[in-house]
Amino acid sequence: RELFASRFPADYICEAIDQTRGWFYSMHAIAALVSDSVAYRNCICLAHIVDKDGKKMSKSIGNIVDPYDVFDHVGADPLRLYLSCRIAPEVQKRISVDFVRGVASGFINTWLNTYAFFVMYAKLDRIDVTDDVPLAERPEIDRWALALLHRTVADVTDALEAYDVFTAGRAIESFVDQLSNWYVRRNRRRFWKSAAGPDKQAAYLTLYECLHTVNRLMAPIMPFITEAVHRNLVRGVDEAAPLSVHMSEWPVPDPAARDDAVIAEIDVVQRVVGLGRAARNTSGVRVRQPLSRLLVRTPDEAAAAHVARHEAQILEELNVKAVEMLAPDAELVSYRIKPNLPRIGRRFGRRVPAVRDALAAADGGAVAAAVAAGRSFDVDVAGETVTFEPEDVLVESTSAEGYSSAEEGGYLVGLDTTLTEALEREGLARELVRTVQEARKQAGLDVSDRITLRIDGTAEVASALDAHREYVMEETLATGWGGAGWSSAYSVEHSLGATQWAIGLARAEKVG
Repeated sequence: RELFASRFPADYICEAIDQTRGWFYSMHAIAALVSDSVAYRNCICLAHIVDKDGKKMSKSIGNIVDPYDVFDHVGADPLRLYLSCRIAPEVQKRISVDFVRGVASGFINTWLNTYAFFVMYAKLDRIDVTDDVPLAERPEIDRWALALLHRTVADVTDALEAYDVFTAGRAIESFVDQLSNWYVRRNRRRFWKSAAGPDKQAAYLTLYECLHTVNRLMAPIMPFITEAVHRNLVRGVDEAAPLSVHMSEWPVPDPAARDDAVIAEIDVVQRVVGLGRAARNTSGVRVRQPLSRLLVRTPDEAAAAHVARHEAQILEELNVKAVEMLAPDAELVSYRIKPNLPRIGRRFGRRVPAVRDALAAADGGAVAAAVAAGRSFDVDVAGETVTFEPEDVLVESTSAEGYSSAEEGGYLVGLDTTLTEALEREGLARELVRTVQEARKQAGLDVSDRITLRIDGTAEVASALDAHREYVMEETLATGWGGAGWSSAYSVEHSLGATQWAIGLARAEKVG
């Protein structure tokens, strides 16, 4: 009786929606009759699991998904992640091997690739993770990563305390995406450089703390993958560490790492960079092609200050030469507002032509901003003020001549897409670097191998190399340039439009 009393009511109960009466209600009813108490404190009610077409699984139909097919072809952890974190509890869950594989090829691969990146370079450099670099002495991007990490720890902990695994999983996925696609990508050179020192050590320590901490956050959701990572990442360097990740202490947010200001600043940078990438995609200009200018308009002075302070990051991310700030009222985009006839026609009937004229004459920028924000807006239609919902109109945007623009949430960016000969040469040099890096992989070289390199091609290639040979050699770890009579160990040919080139390379230490 005492043992039962210490464990009653239950902390939570979990089943599908068909158990609302059969279990959820019955448990409460019995507990109320017997103990004058609820039976459980929290209820997680799930929608049904169905087949890939949304149909109820049935043996007679033959559409049952054997869980062991998923385990054998994809794994148990991807299935757990898919069911708990990719779909809200109340949403019907379609399932198939391919659906679950989509999780494995996305988030889990990103996580494991980030982990593998650290392990590979940490082994090469024989990093000692106990050799600390004080937080205050680390670069801003390290402090940003750790601030975001410990905010994520707090968010995940709060969500799990509230039995909200879906929100916890989304927070973890968001952080891993930031860790891989912003922190690691922006800091690759810190890991690549040959010279040891506090900066390189700080990068390793920051990434290690992020990996170690997130691995513990993910352990309840993906118990097997996190166990394998723990045994190598933690037990592999500290025999005194817990035998299992599931025996480790749950992470606790570190107040010393909190830095809301730096998170807010990088949020602005990432917003501008995201819009810049969208503008480049619209323009069709290759990512490796440098552009002369990025024009930026921000919603307030604070955001403008953040852009100015992190200008170098923005320039590097978007491959542009200069950032110029626009006045608050500057426009790079013109808007054409048209009625959404399936909705407008039913409402206005014969007045549709008047509505079309009124929308065409309205302030396009104001209407577009309202639609983007999901707000209703007023337009004068033949002397009558009419309120429209965002779904009532279609917004078409056109960038100014010579620019490609993108706009969202008060931010506007415009890329100057005019190309000069110098910009084209630099863009071609970056393409040469990309193809040499591919050739290194195809030749089976290690990431740290130095090479002797030779590139021959059309006149455009020769011109690009004349201007950027040192850059090409530095980026590809080339310590020598193959001269007349030199024989390569690996060669390959490439082309970009009418421009053609041939690459030859060999490990530097094997030459001669």
